Order: sequence, then C-alpha cells, then structure tokens
Amino acid sequence: MNPLLKKVLANTSWLASEKVITMAANLLVALLLARSLNPEGYGSLSYLLAIIALVGPLTSLGLNAIITRELVNQPERNDAIMATASGFRLLGAGVGTALCLILAVTGWGLSGAVDQWAMAMLALANLLTAFHVIEFWFQAHVAAKAVARMRVSVIVLFSIAKIIAALSGAGLLLICGLFALEMACIGIGFMLIYRRAQGAIQWNELDASYGLQLLKQGFWLVLSGIAAVIYLKVDQVMLAQMVNREAVGVYAVAARLSEVWYFFATAIAISLFPALLKLKQTNPDRYQQRLQQICDVLFVAALVLAIGITLIATPLVRILFGQDYLPAAAILTIHIWGSVFIYMRALVSKWLIAEHLLAFSLVSHGLGALINIAANWYLIPLYGGIGAAWATILSYLVASYIAFWFASSTRPIAKVMTRSLLLPFTLGYRYWR
Repeated sequence: MNPLLKKVLANTSWLASEKVITMAANLLVALLLARSLNPEGYGSLSYLLAIIALVGPLTSLGLNAIITRELVNQPERNDAIMATASGFRLLGAGVGTALCLILAVTGWGLSGAVDQWAMAMLALANLLTAFHVIEFWFQAHVAAKAVARMRVSVIVLFSIAKIIAALSGAGLLLICGLFALEMACIGIGFMLIYRRAQGAIQWNELDASYGLQLLKQGFWLVLSGIAAVIYLKVDQVMLAQMVNREAVGVYAVAARLSEVWYFFATAIAISLFPALLKLKQTNPDRYQQRLQQICDVLFVAALVLAIGITLIATPLVRILFGQDYLPAAAILTIHIWGSVFIYMRALVSKWLIAEHLLAFSLVSHGLGALINIAANWYLIPLYGGIGAAWATILSYLVASYIAFWFASSTRPIAKVMTRSLLLPFTLGYRYWR
C-alpha cells in the first residue's frame, strides 16, 4: 500500500468515525426532542432550522471544494487563500444573517415571539459558520483528525445539553438557543485548530482581486448551492405553510432517518477528491477507472441502505419515536430511495469541479429545485407528507442523474452513473469476467 493511499484511508477513517458518532448523537437528540416537543413543537424546530439552512449557500459562496483545489495546486499561496476565503465568507454570512434577522424582526412566516427570538439567535450564530472554510485546509492536507476530534467534542457536549433539556421538558426557545450555541462553538473550534496547526489567519494577506476571481469561479456553485438547499429543505417550509407544523414534525422524523446516512457518501467523496485531482493530472485512464469504481461502491451502499430501511421502516419509527410519529414510516419508505441518487451525486459534484464544469451544477440543481417546488405545490395538498416525499424523489432523480444527459460535456458522468445503476444486472460481466 503506497503512502498516499494509507493517508487517504486514515483520513477516511477519521471522517467516518466522526460522522458515525455525530449521526448517533444527532439521532438520539432528535428522538428525545421529537418525543419531548410532540409533532407540532418538533415541526416548529425543524421549520426554523430549515430556514437557516436556506441561507447557508450565502455563507459558503460556492468556495468549499474550490479552496481545496487552490490549496492543492498552489500551496505557496496558503495565507492569501485562507485569509481571502475567510473574509469573503464572512461577508456572505453577514448577508444571510441580515436576511434572517429581517424575518425575526418582522415576524414574516413565523408564528409568534418565541419563533422570532429563536430565529434571531440562530441567525447570529450563523455568522461564525463562515470559518467552516478551515475544514477545507485540512481536507487539502488529507488531515481530518483535528477536525474530527474538535467537531465530535462540541457535538457530544451539546448533545448532552440537548438531551438534558429534552428530559427536563425545556421549551422551544431554550432548545433553539442550544442549537445556536453549538453552531457558534464549532466556528470558534475551527479557528482554534487552524491556529494550532498553521497559525492565525493572516488577515493582511487578504487579496480582494483574488477573492473576486474565486467568487467568479464559485458563482455557479453559489446559485447551485441555493438551488440544492431549496430542493433539500423547501418541502418542510412548504408543508408548514400549506398544511401545519405537526405535518412538518412527522415529515422531519422521516427525513432525519433518511438523510442521516448521507454522510457516508460525503466522507468518501471528500477524502478521495485530492487523490482524484492528482490522478487526473498524472494518469487519465486510471482516473476514469477510479471514477467508475467509486460510483459503483456508492450505488451499492445506497441500494443496500434503501432496501434495509424500507423493510424495517414501521417498527423503526414506532420504537424510536413512538406511536404519534407512526405516519412517518410510510414517508420514510419513499424518501430513503433518494439516497441512491444522493450517494452518486456526492461523487458527481467533485467531478464537476475537477472538469471545470461548475455551470452544470447550477443547471442540475436548478432543475431539481424547480421540479421539487412544482411537485410539492401539486402533491402536498393531495397527499401531505407522502406527496412531499414523492416530490423529493422526483427532484433527486432529475437533479442528480437525468440532467447530466442534456449536454455532451456532462454525458460521460451520466454514463458512469448508468453503468452503476445497471450493476445488479452486469456485475458478473464487469468484475468477474
């Protein structure tokens, strides 16, 4: 095993370990909060967090993987890259925070003073998410250990606090305050581990012209990020407006049990991205071979997950969340199949960056967002949460697969995904011949 592969595997192990612990902690917290707050209260919490998620792309500015690429390709410009990316992301986070504070002050879309104060706290904490950009410095150096240890420490600490709050019957405002503090502490944690590994961010190295170049490169990713968040979270916002908060609570339980597994695909794609970039430069044939193999692994993992969750959905929801949330089982058996496309999409997103085809990230996510909104608008009044789940599957299918057949430049990755989708029928021919 060569040293690079050893480093990649170690990095993946740290990422996977972090995500497993995080998944378990978040699931336990969600379980207890759902039982404590009841469907309506849990629906309110999920609704507020969904709104905060909608402004997330304004913080990232599409710079995430671009920063990894820049640090890998230009390590000598480390200080300028980190200062510029951090500064521009702070500006983006400020815009997102301002929008949420406007909602908090005006009360638009909120149901009272508790919602308004909760939104204000979450909005202010959102500012510090700008420093999540530091994670991509560690990714570029294939050194996830420090990030994993920091984030696990913060998440476990606040998970304990949330569990105590749930068991003591705390209200929505206190629980939202804990979520806000957690967001802030993770941002501070990133600054501390970067200072230890590399030193403080050199703000005097901030290069506005270079930042504008990065922003121009990431422009399509900003818009695609907004579109992606819309088709991931707009269902909960629309359920709240078109049905009620209780429907959001039931749907959020199903979505939590479905989306909690997405991190596996993200961890694999993040860990392998720097190695794929190097392989693309040195061995294009092996690069194509690795793309297909990774896509196959992601597809098989998602297929096994979807089948397993479908078979145990009803007892799983009943045991974990109780009888009040039993309608979430039917939603879950539909929603979980979106993982087939989401898992492969994790690789496709990196491929678009490597191939400098960022505009297609917007095209695909934009189509997904439009279809999701239209399908939700039609299906939610007819079928409630189940309709929202079908709308989600349809949007995932279009955004993560069908859209890539439209242009000749993206058709190669569509063919890679098609070969993976056909793997159950071609496995013997492709791997055992």
